[in-house]
Amino acid sequence: GIVMSMYALLRNAAKPSMRDLEVAFQGNLCRCTGYRPILEGYKTFTKEFACGMGDKCCKVKGKECGGRANNTDDKLFKRSRFQPFDPSQEPIFPPELQLTAAYDEESLVFRSDRVTWYRPTRLEELLQLKADHPQAKLIVGNTEVGVEVKFKHFLYPVLINPVKVPELLEVCETEDSIYFGAAVSLMDIDAYLRKRIEEMPETQTRLFQSTVDMLHYFAGKQIRNVACLGGNIMTGSPISDMNPVLTAAGVRLEVASRAGGRRSVHMGTGFFTGYRRNIIEAHETLLGIHFQKTTPDQHVVAFKQARRRDDDIAIVNSAVNVNFKPGTNVVKSIAIAFGGMAPTTVLAPNTSKLMVGQPWNHALVERVAESLCQELPLDASAPGGMIAYRRALVVSLFFKSYLAISRKLCDAGIMPPDAVPQKDLSGADKFHTPTLRSSQLFERVASNQPNHDPIGKPKVHASALKQATGEAIYTDDIPRMDGELYLAFVLSTKAHAKITKLDASEALALEGVEAFFSAQDLTEHQNEVGPVFHDEHVFANGEVHCYGQIIGAIAAANQTLAQRAARLVRVEYSELQPVIVTIEQAIEHKSYFPDYPRFLTKGDVEKAFAEADHVYESSCRMGGQ
Repeated sequence: GIVMSMYALLRNAAKPSMRDLEVAFQGNLCRCTGYRPILEGYKTFTKEFACGMGDKCCKVKGKECGGRANNTDDKLFKRSRFQPFDPSQEPIFPPELQLTAAYDEESLVFRSDRVTWYRPTRLEELLQLKADHPQAKLIVGNTEVGVEVKFKHFLYPVLINPVKVPELLEVCETEDSIYFGAAVSLMDIDAYLRKRIEEMPETQTRLFQSTVDMLHYFAGKQIRNVACLGGNIMTGSPISDMNPVLTAAGVRLEVASRAGGRRSVHMGTGFFTGYRRNIIEAHETLLGIHFQKTTPDQHVVAFKQARRRDDDIAIVNSAVNVNFKPGTNVVKSIAIAFGGMAPTTVLAPNTSKLMVGQPWNHALVERVAESLCQELPLDASAPGGMIAYRRALVVSLFFKSYLAISRKLCDAGIMPPDAVPQKDLSGADKFHTPTLRSSQLFERVASNQPNHDPIGKPKVHASALKQATGEAIYTDDIPRMDGELYLAFVLSTKAHAKITKLDASEALALEGVEAFFSAQDLTEHQNEVGPVFHDEHVFANGEVHCYGQIIGAIAAANQTLAQRAARLVRVEYSELQPVIVTIEQAIEHKSYFPDYPRFLTKGDVEKAFAEADHVYESSCRMGGQ
């Protein structure tokens, strides 16, 4: 994945920057290397890597920077062993394998025994499908539904893929806004907004700037390449990165239906009606989103707090959209939106109301902090936990917004330069990845050192080249053998219970399911397992002792079928008493680890001493003497 991300970057930019490199790897997680050697190698492709001295570079002359003798090396291989990188010689998709482009322009339907997939090409066709199947899911990047189907085992009988409907891919600009079709990818939105930010006055692009700032931390680049903003809105996740920005800005949405035609709705108060629900009707389709241009007295900022910076969901995120009275720091109107503080993205209308007509200063921040704590209390049983931390983040993120906007007002001369202490202003800054300055040096060995002598030489990992070139064989790379079956486990959903019924009849009725195995299919001895003492079971026998304990196994023709059948096996339990979860409860019920202590012995020690010709005895005291 890491190699292919770099390859894709080089195909799109022959000389990428370090920022391009950083973005390209947002969606690649590596827990082995800490990324340092990965970036160390790939930075050689970037603009920043070339030495400004050119042919006069110290390393070209065999010296380190500064003119010192160079007894070290930072290269693992000689470039001459590989073909030079030439962007013009990269392979393309073989034209002879592309039968016809006609299929890309036609409406398609794929059917299975449980799911039907539609790909319409006209808006009228899409609206008719939604009228016929109001509960159908629209799929663009499949970044949300794909997770639900694969990991949560949801079943959606009708899926609609609208990526060939021109109206959902439209991008156009008017005097007061930029319109993006609901199926336009997040990366396309990001690229267009960045282009317009460079071309337009800063006062008109503040919403655009907040959007691209937030999109930078929206999942990884691979996800943003296929995911769309319409899907993010309609999914309605309470920790969505973009919904607080859109809600605070009150963006206008275009929706349409077969029966009702087109209409406009605004995100903001009342748009979200419940967990993952909004005011758009089931038979309606979201067509696009209007990003309005800001005014000179309007400021929009947004922030996100997650466990890590890249490729992670938010703990709490916020967005502030404030309008000031012309030429002053007096609040005319303001909308403050938060994610992660309720089942939906929420506004703070009471806090906004008390801010109207007030000067933007530290005294207002004190009142806002108190008001936000009252308006967004967050119940102690709220999903996600970290209640105190999340409540603190609400105040913290607003203060960060206050600092960011105050700095703009100070720069514009609306607030005095010392209105905010200089030491506090850095709190408005976002994190910037520092320039990579690391290097790994190796001792340079004598040229006549034999190849079989490894002393002082850097050694490439035995499997590195196969892994980096894609030649390494993993389990999923092994071709399927004739008659091969896939095994899926039936796992316990109870931690301490007696199995009263085990029924696999529904699973075995599926075509392609060959067998179900449990403790009943093994002898007592065959079912015992363990490294030394065989005190565990292959399959739970009568009782389960932990959540996830293996109860049985389904053998079927493929992985998907086996896992689906395993979920159909009915297991009924009877809870066992007492429930012991603390040491005190264990002592109370005399629940002790059996046969303790255990001894491992080999031979007769006493007999060996008795039969020895000589026995040496010594005494020692504790304390190391």
